Amino acid sequence: MRKIREMLGNDEKVWVYIDSGATWEKFAAAASEEGFRFGDLPEEKWVSGYVVAVHSNGEMGHLPLFVWCGSFSAEPEKCPRRIDLRAYLEGSDDYICKVSHFRQEMK
Repeated sequence: MRKIREMLGNDEKVWVYIDSGATWEKFAAAASEEGFRFGDLPEEKWVSGYVVAVHSNGEMGHLPLFVWCGSFSAEPEKCPRRIDLRAYLEGSDDYICKVSHFRQEMK
């Protein structure tokens, strides 16, 4: 299985899209094993989320969905790489998110 540190490459941070509870479990296990952390929270207090910012210094944090969705209309070079974690973990060469995977509706 690919490593999170490999996913970062030379980047300071990446944003990771997590599509399901099963993908979250794989992510949390790998992140813990590689020494990543959500601040001072012990692993048993980590909560799942759809998008996580992963930093090269080992820190992680949940990214608000409005930031994630808005980043797809921003200039790509101004945003961290957006990774589809399931595709990455499955070994796909096409793991960069090109769409947010979320639909919003204004009423």
